[in-house]
Amino acid sequence: MSDIENAMAHWTPIAVVPSVDIRTSKLAGPHIALLGADDERYQRCVDESPDLGGFLSSFTDSHGKIVRPSLIATSTLYGGKPSPSAVSSFKDIVVASVTLDERLHAILSDNVRGPFYSGSFDIYPWMISNYKDRLFARTPAISSLHRLQGFRAVASPALPIHRIEDEYVHGGLFGGLYRLWQRQYISNEDNWELCAILRSVNMASAAMQLPITSVAETIYDWGRCISLWVSAFEILVHPGGNGQANQNKVLEMLWEIEWLYRGNRDAIYPIEFGRKLTEQRTPPEFLYNRLYRLRNDFLHGNPVEGEGFMMENGTSVLSYPAALYRMALASKVPLEDPISHQDVKTGRRSIDEYSLYYRSTLFQNDCERCLLRAVDPKAAKDDE
Repeated sequence: MSDIENAMAHWTPIAVVPSVDIRTSKLAGPHIALLGADDERYQRCVDESPDLGGFLSSFTDSHGKIVRPSLIATSTLYGGKPSPSAVSSFKDIVVASVTLDERLHAILSDNVRGPFYSGSFDIYPWMISNYKDRLFARTPAISSLHRLQGFRAVASPALPIHRIEDEYVHGGLFGGLYRLWQRQYISNEDNWELCAILRSVNMASAAMQLPITSVAETIYDWGRCISLWVSAFEILVHPGGNGQANQNKVLEMLWEIEWLYRGNRDAIYPIEFGRKLTEQRTPPEFLYNRLYRLRNDFLHGNPVEGEGFMMENGTSVLSYPAALYRMALASKVPLEDPISHQDVKTGRRSIDEYSLYYRSTLFQNDCERCLLRAVDPKAAKDDE
């Protein structure tokens, strides 16, 4: 959307996301956007609604400090009220565009700087209504209408509030997924592949939720997360119709990725297929097989032990699904408008354009280093 179109569009707030403080415009498309309090569209929403400002000012953290809730809003280009599925899917692509790369950063740097869990983008159940001084909530557990006066809201007590700036967002991935979202929910295309990708992203978002179901993590929480990750991979490769998604199809997808590091191309790690067949496969395939076997043990009720979630070098197998899935997703949602050195040499594209495109591909280096750390930390230092 151009600046002129953006200025003319009317935006309607539809949901509040209190656990992220959005300081970027990269999580916005022409039809739907996640907006922060400094955004002009956010301010216009507040100015046009007599109740919205009071509602938003009611949000605090667990200790009473005022927070800046972010807004999901739709523009007049949407052409009607969005379905719950459309809003949920948009939230999923936001999670994928931020949290996957933030997990890579956290694992490689041992420092969590942004949202590590998808729950940071959870939508608050209450929202203003069309009636003055009235709020409504509709979830599987409640359906209620209440007065705005006296309302107090607390952001999730289990998660920190993260500020999301430009550098935290992978614009290329968001753009690619948003184009699929438009085809699904704006153009209403009946296309299996785009539906499968968005379903897979939804499952990955579920896999990245805060896993605890009690006061602390257990191996059962870990097993449930791994089960969701494996499901995300299988949905991604499902051919549709009466076809099947299985381990072989996922391994084939991982094999076909153009890995940069030699260590991720060397088929030297054993994978057992049944009791008698063992094949040498690459580290990405080996790691997926490890996840797959853990998923089967967990869901089938087989004995599981905490040691089974640890790699031989002492790292947790839970550290690597995000990197593996990020590469799998990139193979299905490639970056738009790739630029080569030759384009720059011939003058077809500028150095600045190439530099911008190159920076958008650096996630692969992080993914590959992360995967190699699981099997051989020294291999991550090899030449490409």
